[in-house]
Amino acid sequence: MLTSILRTVVPALWGSLIGWLLSVAPVLEPLRELLLSQADLLVPIIGAVIIAAWYAFWRWLEPLLPAWLVRAVLGSAKTPAYEGKHEA
Repeated sequence: MLTSILRTVVPALWGSLIGWLLSVAPVLEPLRELLLSQADLLVPIIGAVIIAAWYAFWRWLEPLLPAWLVRAVLGSAKTPAYEGKHEA
């Protein structure tokens, strides 16, 4: 269970960090007023897209990466295993 939590939280933290870095990027300064006026709608959507893209990109690269790098970007090098009443 800890593996699945780590593989959810760590990519979300990375995606949030990337979103924050984009928000302070000087290249977006000309769009600042427009982005702030739409922040209530756009921030959660953009955040979710960045997190999903981060996770998808690193999952795609995962087979090619060393275990230490997978742990750094995805939280764990192991695939989550679930016990109990989970049937396909």
